[in-house]
Amino acid sequence: MPSVHSVDDLHARLPTLLTEARLRGAEFESARQIAPDFADRLKQAGVARMLIPQAVGGLGCSLPDWLEVIMQLAEADASTAWVSAHAGICSGLIAASADVRFRNEVFADPLACVSWSNLPRVTVQENEGGLQISGSWSFVSGCTMASFVGGMLVLPPLHEGGSPRPKVALVPVAEASIVQTWDPIGLGGTGSHDVRFEDVFVPHHRTFAWPAAAPAADVDYPTKAFVPGTWFISNCAAATHLGLARRALDEARNELRNKLERYSGRPVLEHPSIQRSLESAEGLWFACRAGLREALRAVWESAMRGEPLSQEQRLDMRVAAVTAVHRSTEVVRMAYDAAGASAIRRGGVLERLLREANCLTHHISASLPSYENTGRVRSGVDALTLRV
Repeated sequence: MPSVHSVDDLHARLPTLLTEARLRGAEFESARQIAPDFADRLKQAGVARMLIPQAVGGLGCSLPDWLEVIMQLAEADASTAWVSAHAGICSGLIAASADVRFRNEVFADPLACVSWSNLPRVTVQENEGGLQISGSWSFVSGCTMASFVGGMLVLPPLHEGGSPRPKVALVPVAEASIVQTWDPIGLGGTGSHDVRFEDVFVPHHRTFAWPAAAPAADVDYPTKAFVPGTWFISNCAAATHLGLARRALDEARNELRNKLERYSGRPVLEHPSIQRSLESAEGLWFACRAGLREALRAVWESAMRGEPLSQEQRLDMRVAAVTAVHRSTEVVRMAYDAAGASAIRRGGVLERLLREANCLTHHISASLPSYENTGRVRSGVDALTLRV
């Protein structure tokens, strides 16, 4: 099946992808990765190329359009959405800030897919030509479907009194090894295993500064929407959680649709407490989705005007994303509780959604300490840092 070349092509294929992801989600969880045949269909549809300029083989999507696609994928299967979102931002960051030689090398493959982590356990020797690396990175989501893998590391300052140099180093997947360590309570299908380098040489052009990157100026795309900062990763978690929360609300209503109260014989869905609970959850979900949409829209419009991200935009984006993650987890719990005893069925959809909704709340980009980072900046206690 040939790869798509436009956003319209992606949207045309999306319904089929959503149906398959919904049917195979439990299979992906059991295998601890997205099945290779379905991973190929995702890549052919362009989900990993949404945020790459068309000039280098991408779809050139806007951030708001990216958000809508990821939320739909998450509604079908949260693991599928998370690896798609992660692959999209990794590719987007390469297109926005990497050496043009590396950009061309990666995206020469129409099915290019990139995966990296910011949790290194590596030793690095720097020389004139590049980096000699041994060690591993944990939680490399989507590494089983990636063509380039690696992770973030921190090089020492170039001179006394200088700043450490955080970078990402990547190589073709054939030069690394994947150690199958991923066995979580939820999101099992993300294949977030360890990636290991055994004395691997990484030329300098396959490394790039991140999160302190500078936006590329040689592509016709609003690259200033991507750097600097780590706020973008939190959006992957938020989009995933909003989609799975939407699924949980719909599944709860489906569970209740034909249920009758034990003693009165009345439909459970007519009960005032059920209506209050589900509608409260609907309002919370709607507000979180609206906040994230608005924050992304503001960032994208500024970038389209060629403006760098403002402090307020970065703070709003991070807070909107973190709030969407945690409140969506609350929505899933409300839906699970409303559905009653049938929700506890092992292997049932609501049981799996409850487990999945309690995983990304621990991700460094979406955990509760994020509020401390943004709050200290907003209150004037700290200056804006690359953690936001």
